[in-house]
Amino acid sequence: MPRNIQRVLWIEDKTYLELAYLVPPVLMDGRYDLEVAQDASEAVDYLARGKRGKFDLLVFDLDLPPGDWKPFVEFYKRYERRGQEPAMLGLELLHFLRTGRGRRRKFWERQDGSLKALLQILYRDYHTTPVAVLSIYTYRVKENLARLLGIENDAKAQRDLLIQKEAGMARTTLLRLLRQMERFYPDRQQGD
Repeated sequence: MPRNIQRVLWIEDKTYLELAYLVPPVLMDGRYDLEVAQDASEAVDYLARGKRGKFDLLVFDLDLPPGDWKPFVEFYKRYERRGQEPAMLGLELLHFLRTGRGRRRKFWERQDGSLKALLQILYRDYHTTPVAVLSIYTYRVKENLARLLGIENDAKAQRDLLIQKEAGMARTTLLRLLRQMERFYPDRQQGD
């Protein structure tokens, strides 16, 4: 793979609806090798196995279904039942990648050691990887996201990297987001 191709993992729950709309401009651009994870379990699998190496850019949806991994299923059932807000398993996974621990620590502290070990490996491998958010819940937790990404004092970075998904968004939204990530993180070299 040429050096100028960026490996991207897009973690997005409603992929089928948006693949046909948002992905073609990315593929036509030719600068991105895009993989898509449709739930939290699949995202962890992609991140842990890295079939062709680490990902260079990560794009998160905040509310993900759990997939089939038992701790994620338990988490989803517990927090989704409360009815106050979505479980936001994508935000939880992003929190692990940036801080090495979960937002809802009490839940994760009760999990077995193998889960903690895996999440620590992911933290080690991805805590500095460029991240952006494309979600309908972006503005609901914008301050938390800005702190996680270290952009709380940068309004332009917040505007460019924390995208509110909404009806009628442009077909080039995902492509523009990837380009903004490269501009914001210019010193990041592939494989760092």
